[in-house]
Formats: sequence, structure tokens, C-alpha cells
Amino acid sequence: MSAILLTPEKMLDVIPGEVTIKGTVGTAPDGSMSLRGYRFDKTEVSIPCMRDYELVRWKTGTSNLGFHDGEKWQKWSVGNDDVTILTRGESSKWYWMNDIEVSHIYISQAMMGKVANEVFQKDIDGVFVDHYPIVNDPKLSKLMAAYEMECLSDEPGSSIFAQTLEIQICIHLIRQYVRCDLKDGDQVSRLSSMKRNQLQDYIDSHLSCPISVKDMAMIVDLSPSYFVRVFGTVYGVSPHQYVQARRLKKAELLLSTLRDVPLKAVAMDCGFSDQSHMTRLFQEKLSMTPKQYREKNTPKLFCCSTLQ
Repeated sequence: MSAILLTPEKMLDVIPGEVTIKGTVGTAPDGSMSLRGYRFDKTEVSIPCMRDYELVRWKTGTSNLGFHDGEKWQKWSVGNDDVTILTRGESSKWYWMNDIEVSHIYISQAMMGKVANEVFQKDIDGVFVDHYPIVNDPKLSKLMAAYEMECLSDEPGSSIFAQTLEIQICIHLIRQYVRCDLKDGDQVSRLSSMKRNQLQDYIDSHLSCPISVKDMAMIVDLSPSYFVRVFGTVYGVSPHQYVQARRLKKAELLLSTLRDVPLKAVAMDCGFSDQSHMTRLFQEKLSMTPKQYREKNTPKLFCCSTLQ
């Protein structure tokens, strides 16, 4: 793979033409999907290795499209709404014998891998796509057209609609055109020790705040649903149960070392919704109230201090 990968922003540096639809290239979040429309001049071009996967929806066809497969030229006739699929990290050579108008959808490697994880419910080792010079795929073409419309729309909810279409496009590609290699089963169910330490540090340093599954999943670079499955395999409990146990452990420490701090303040510092919530958890797990726990445990500390 070339060390320098072609990004969507640089497409016109390679292919002569002009932008017809600015779209979301340059403004879409990193690791997602973006859109741009072009009018390209009649040309023969070598496209270097691209950073992203690319889908091309043809708005004006051509009776003479050429694609070099590494050994010889293949000639294709292209109709309106046909689709071309280009893989990332692999150069390609093309020609077309008239000016053309197309829209491009660029899909990041991170997004394709993330959706593949969800589709297969397993950790993906690699995602592999070949160049497809032309596919007559009405379903994919309609998804691409709908995605373009929502990206350009000012209607309420258009960004949410576009996000759902991004996932649908990726799933369709995975079903029809993509090969995914799955990691071994042993690798799927584990978090590396480094990731576990990062997660532990995050949880313990944020106990006074709400901690969501989404927040924890981001720390270890997993989707929320996949994170829940992996977490349960590794820790034997749900993320919520684990965080609650850490809150309880912190409360035990504070109650046994800080005698004069109000129970309400302890509950707040440990992230409980209120003092009653902390009390219910103490009674459920330790069969005593926080006040009883403090009375039972703080004298031991003072006795030890006196002996020392």
C-alpha cells in the first residue's frame, strides 16, 4: 500500500473536472461517511491508492468506460444510476470517452469495520473489497440517492436519517460485495490488559459523574452493543453492575476513613443519585445502612491509630 493515500479533498488533483455538489467532504466527522458530486472531463486517468472506500453513482452514463484489471483493458457500457465500487489502498486505471456527472460516497475503513463488528457480532480482523467497475444494483443506487438527498436537506431530522442510511449502505455492501475475516474466538472475548487498565482508570476517576455504556465503549474503541457482550465475558457482570460495585467500594472507603463527612456528600461523591439510593445499595449488598457501616468500621481505624 502506498504511504500517501488519496483523500476525498484531493480528488480533483487527480481527475480533471469540477465539483457540482460540495456535500459533506471536509465537514463529516473523522471515521465516518461523506458525499461529494462531480462533473469529470473525458479522460484517461491513473487513480492512486485511496484512503477510503468509494462508491460512484453515475448520473450520466457512457457507452465507453474502460477499466484496466492489471492485465488488459475491460470495456463497459454504463447506464444512469449504475454504481462503481472502488476499494481502498489499491490503485486503478480508468478512461471514459465523454464528460460524465457522478456522485461519490466515501466510506472510512473505521466505519466499515465498526458496522461489520455489529453485523457478525464478533471482532473483525480485516475487511476486503475488490474493484467493481460497474454493478447494476438498484437497491444500492437508491440508498445512495436517498443518502445524497438527506445530506443536502434542511428538513428536521435529516442528519439522523442520513446516519441510518450510512449504516444501511454499509450493511448492503457487507452482504453483497465485502469479505470479512473474523478474529479467533479467544481474541473476540478478551480486552487487552492495557485496555482493561484504561477502562478501570476511567471508571474510578469518573465515579462522581454519570458513566454511560457509550462512554466506556469509546475508551476501548468498541461499539456500545459489542462492548456490553465483551464486558460480560471478561468481568462476569454487566457494565452497570460493575460501576455500581465500584461506587459501593468507594463509599465503603470514604465512610471508614472520613467520619465527619455527611452521608449526603459521600453519596454525591460516589455518583449515587441520592442518599436513599446509596442506602438501598448498602442494605442490599452489605445488609446494613451506610450509617451502621460507618459506626462499625471507623472505630477500628481509630484503635489502630492509637496503637501506632
